[in-house]
Amino acid sequence: MGLPEEAVDFGVSVRSALAGLGGVDAARRAEADPGERAAPVAGVLAGLGVPGLDPREDEVSAAAAGELCREAGRVALPYPVASVLLAGGSGDDTPLAVVDGPVWRVDHADLFPVWRVTDIEGRVGTGRSRGRLGTRLGPFAGDLEPDGAESGEGPGAGGGAGGGGSGGGAGTTLDAAFHLTLTAWTILGGLESALQLAVEHVTGRVQFGQPISGFQAVQFQLADCAVGVDGLREAARFTLWRLLADPERAITDALALRLQAVETARAVLRTTQQLHGASGLCDEYDISILCRHLQPALRLPFGADRAAEALFDSIERHGFESLFPHGGAAGGAAAGAGVRP
Repeated sequence: MGLPEEAVDFGVSVRSALAGLGGVDAARRAEADPGERAAPVAGVLAGLGVPGLDPREDEVSAAAAGELCREAGRVALPYPVASVLLAGGSGDDTPLAVVDGPVWRVDHADLFPVWRVTDIEGRVGTGRSRGRLGTRLGPFAGDLEPDGAESGEGPGAGGGAGGGGSGGGAGTTLDAAFHLTLTAWTILGGLESALQLAVEHVTGRVQFGQPISGFQAVQFQLADCAVGVDGLREAARFTLWRLLADPERAITDALALRLQAVETARAVLRTTQQLHGASGLCDEYDISILCRHLQPALRLPFGADRAAEALFDSIERHGFESLFPHGGAAGGAAAGAGVRP
């Protein structure tokens, strides 16, 4: 599936702008000084026109948002790009987070005092930042204090379809589907970068008189990674189109993409880090930064087991149309859209 030319051009501009921030070095600086996240990154995004980009508007905007998240993932950009893209609009710049369960943990929670939240059932609410936890595998993750927390209500807290709390209420699952999908694009970018780094490493590393890329076992591992990344890329593009083509049932596709992204990342990150040897665990190497900084995207709001459970429930309620002809009419409908097979 291809992307609109405008979105491809935008992605090129984003890559150049993020390279100007130092690429992965921006994540290193942010770990050393968390205050480095907000102003520099927000300034670059403003220069790219991101505050006026709404992925829910049309196919071109959705594809441009996807390319932005993919490029952000390639450099482990220390900023909640997907959440900012899904801000309320009409002057409301409150970022959106997807939560699951009674603990509202989001990446970069401390960057904004107030967040809009939703869950995959469409329950909505608001939360206030409790600050940053700052763990090794989630250097910028933090918790939100739900409005109405005293009553245990709100998204994911068992409050029912109506949500709860002073900011809670009934919503739709579309925002959650968009957030899960754009997060998958971020993961995709990180995996593309990890694969590229691994290829460069094995090509330059010589053992037994030849680059280790010449060993068949290494080639097989890289081939498996490349197939996984290519498959995730196709699924990400298809799902982004589905969000606009069939928004009422898009949450099923978004959950399927979430599951594929997490499972693909598990295999690709493990292999690419192992191919670096001991250096893959050293933060002097970009692969270590990528692997660590992708963890919040892989673990929040939930991992593979919860994604599979939610996907099966959603399929029972809404059905599922595959990317391939035997799964439904998705292929024919896709041909007329901005994202074409």
